[in-house]
Amino acid sequence: MWLNYEKKYRIIASRVDFIFCVSCKEDFMNITWCVVHTQPLKESIAQKHLLDQGYEVYFPRFKKVCRHARRVEEKLVPLFPRYIFLGLDLNLVRWRSINGTRGVSYLLMCDALNPAQVEADVIYRLQEKEIGDGIVPISSLVNFVKGEKVRILEGAFADQTGIFQSIDDNSRAQVLLTFLGREIKMSLPVFSIEEG
Repeated sequence: MWLNYEKKYRIIASRVDFIFCVSCKEDFMNITWCVVHTQPLKESIAQKHLLDQGYEVYFPRFKKVCRHARRVEEKLVPLFPRYIFLGLDLNLVRWRSINGTRGVSYLLMCDALNPAQVEADVIYRLQEKEIGDGIVPISSLVNFVKGEKVRILEGAFADQTGIFQSIDDNSRAQVLLTFLGREIKMSLPVFSIEEG
């Protein structure tokens, strides 16, 4: 069977039962960003195999400083461990084959028939903050300024206010807290503080 596509489309990959088309102009294609849950530590393998199949893949990472046995090295680690984003047109692509891809555990679903979707704006904002090749500086994701009041959301010091200092090498927030008349510098996960 021959499919007649206008010049605005270009064939990326084709098989007997499947044709994946990408618009030469972005406005002709209805890209939906979906979330793929990968096998443990297999994000790169899943990304490679999904790219080989012709899918658009976004795998954001950040540089983490690791200290071990008197050695300090920078490693690229996933911004969202075990998750990568997949851009596809749900009307054109047979997306169920994604679950059988090497390195992939499953495509997140919102119900039995539809993959869970991420707003394109979220992906584009992450891509704007990149410094190259999917590397997002962790400091660009934090909206706090040094000296700003923050409130601790969880833990032993929940509902206490402190002063935001910085983000350390382990991507944790350094907060200065006044407790029992003394100033204590605490290291907290970024998600456990909010503007005070």
